[in-house]
Amino acid sequence: MDNLLLKYMNERIMNATRKVVEPGPVITISRECGCSASLLAEKLTLRINEKINNPNLSWRWINKEILKLASDELKIRQDDVRAIADSKGKNFLDDIVYSFTEKYYVTNTKAKKMIEEVVRGLAVRGKAVIVGRGSEILSHGISGSLHIRLFAPLDWKIKVLCERGKISPEEAAKIIAQIDKQRAEFRDSFIEKNHPAFAYDIEFNCARLNQDEIIEIILKLAENRSLLT
Repeated sequence: MDNLLLKYMNERIMNATRKVVEPGPVITISRECGCSASLLAEKLTLRINEKINNPNLSWRWINKEILKLASDELKIRQDDVRAIADSKGKNFLDDIVYSFTEKYYVTNTKAKKMIEEVVRGLAVRGKAVIVGRGSEILSHGISGSLHIRLFAPLDWKIKVLCERGKISPEEAAKIIAQIDKQRAEFRDSFIEKNHPAFAYDIEFNCARLNQDEIIEIILKLAENRSLLT
């Protein structure tokens, strides 16, 4: 993945892909806190590549690499990009100061714009399963796309976080509320400009379906839409 990311940045795909006539295919996965999207994306990508059985047409899954690309381009730390992505808006952390060769200031708007370009570029380039970062909104207009959302009841999510982090139900509930709110605000910051009436293709209740069941349904939908050809 590291070599792919370096190649991506060196080729300036964010600009070049705007000229692609048939962008994609791409699958996006949005999730509520407690619903394991990264593991699902990894397993889904493996199954897709097994079906395609062609190294030249291999898919990849992308999550934290989005912040890596954005931070490299902006010359700031990934933690700073993440702080902006998770912020409430322009009143929170208006400027980030990072010493590189000199003091370098990155506004909230500029950082989010870079994340937007990275995600859009990856979606247009295609053969990708992208987790979060507003990818469902930022891949708007790509006909070869499938948009997934993972959700679960609050009590189920609290139980998952308690087991993972060895924390109390009260702590888990606070974390869930904070993370789900941050993700929704970041996603919604792109809606008015890119897709005012966005809807997911399908939503899965993680409390009722296991990952293998979810993957089988996604694969069937992807095949029906000719995304794997």
